[in-house]
Amino acid sequence: MMFLWIPFLILIPLLFWRSRGDAGMRGCCDAHDARSATPPSAGPDPIEIARQRLARGEINTAQFDEIRRAIG
Repeated sequence: MMFLWIPFLILIPLLFWRSRGDAGMRGCCDAHDARSATPPSAGPDPIEIARQRLARGEINTAQFDEIRRAIG
């Protein structure tokens, strides 16, 4: 009867390990994995956003020039 527990004692940790994928091989999370590190996005260019707003008619040329001077 004792031998019937051996497959379960082996099977349960294997299933748990497989459900985590290969994360157990790398560490606790992807944040520590150098391969998954990506540089932060700079975001949209503010001048380009102002140009698009000018083209759509949301702002006039005086407001566009003011935005451009404020951005630098």
